[in-house]
Amino acid sequence: MWDKIGIQVTATTSAQPSKKSHRPSMGRLIASWYVDLLICGFISWVVCYAFGWQSSWVTLAISILAGERLWCREQLIPTAGQYCLGIRYLMSSSSQVVADIKVINQKLKLNGFLLAAGVVDLTLAILFLCGWTFMAKAVVWGFSIDPPLSLLYWIAIGLLFFLSSGNLLSGSKPALWVVPLVHIATGVEFFRSYPAWRDLLQTEAFYPPWVTEALIHLARYQSFFILELYAIWSLFVIASVFLSRKHLVN
Repeated sequence: MWDKIGIQVTATTSAQPSKKSHRPSMGRLIASWYVDLLICGFISWVVCYAFGWQSSWVTLAISILAGERLWCREQLIPTAGQYCLGIRYLMSSSSQVVADIKVINQKLKLNGFLLAAGVVDLTLAILFLCGWTFMAKAVVWGFSIDPPLSLLYWIAIGLLFFLSSGNLLSGSKPALWVVPLVHIATGVEFFRSYPAWRDLLQTEAFYPPWVTEALIHLARYQSFFILELYAIWSLFVIASVFLSRKHLVN
């Protein structure tokens, strides 16, 4: 503009710094792929077991995973793994090319310890939910139970770990009491039922014929090592929740 004596005055404005786009770490991306594969594998295993297609389990799991990726890409929505890890894809509606990858702000507060604990607990939940397809019987408080009560046991224990993983991956403040309660209760149950589990595994055969001898040997003769490992893991999860309580977002 011009001042009173005719000299042009130019106003300069400092450029505003652009907001940096947060990008997910490689660990988050790998974990999202793993969760997608875990969920698709669970769905395919249930379907294959129901129809007797166990030999086609891997093929069906990969097909479901590819279908999920393609469908979510077309619908411009995150996959199950991306949603659990706080990743969303912003895509061009015209070229369907990924324009940017951003992490949902609230889940940026979740550190790697909480995410790792949630992913492992989700893995345990899937394994227990599939437990009835591997063994017809189960042990509760030292007593062996037969179907259909054993089916209820596998479902109940799987849902407990699913509840724990859900609170961890969502950064929920109730995780401060839900996660310790789940791990302490299941830990006490596992240690209490260890002798009966050991006797059962020495006489009960796994249902799928393709279960390796190494896995059977580990389950039958190294059970206490597994219990020790679970106890260490539970302490890690509980400590991660309490030490990261300021990172919980809702």
